[in-house]
Amino acid sequence: MFTSRAEDRLSLRHDNADQRLTGRAFSTGLVNEARFHSFEEKMHLLEQARVIAVGTKLNGTPVSRLLKRPDFDVTALPRDMLSGVPLSIWELLETDFKYEGYAARQSEQNHRLDRKRNQKIPDGVDYNKIAGLRSETRQKLSKLRPTSVGQAARISGITPSDISILHIWLSRNGLCYEYAKTGELK
Repeated sequence: MFTSRAEDRLSLRHDNADQRLTGRAFSTGLVNEARFHSFEEKMHLLEQARVIAVGTKLNGTPVSRLLKRPDFDVTALPRDMLSGVPLSIWELLETDFKYEGYAARQSEQNHRLDRKRNQKIPDGVDYNKIAGLRSETRQKLSKLRPTSVGQAARISGITPSDISILHIWLSRNGLCYEYAKTGELK
C-alpha cells in the first residue's frame, strides 16, 4: 500500500517508524532488550525536549509555537537549550510540531469519512454526471457498481477526495441514505 492511500498518512513518516513499531516488535520478540532500552531512552529524551519546548519562551513566544513556523528551525534555538538533548531529537520534535495541526485535521476528516461509509449508493447512479470525479474513478465506479460509499472507498485507485466528491453529490441530490444495523434503509 502506498502511504498516499493510507488513512493516517501524515503519521506514517520514516522518522517516527520506531515510535510506531518498536513496542509491538518488542512484545512479539522481534526487538531485543538492548534495542528496546535504547528506544525507551530516545522516548524519554523526546518527552524532555517537548516539556522544554512547551515551557520555554523566546521573546514572549513558546518554543513549541516557534517550531511550528516554516521560517523557524531548531538551529535558531539557544545553545544552552540544545545542549541538554541531542539535535536529532530536537529535529524530530520540530517535525512533530510542524505536522501536528495537519495530522489533527486529517484525523477529523477520517472520522467524518468513517461516518459516511454506510451511506448507500442507489442503483443506477450515472457516475459521468458527477462533476469533479477523475475519469479513472468514473470508470471504476461504473464497472464495479458499489452499493455503499464504504465499498467504493475500498476500490483500488479510489482516493479519499473521490469519496468526498461522491458523498457531496449524493447529499446534494437527495440520495443520502444509510444502512441501519438491520440492513434496511433509513
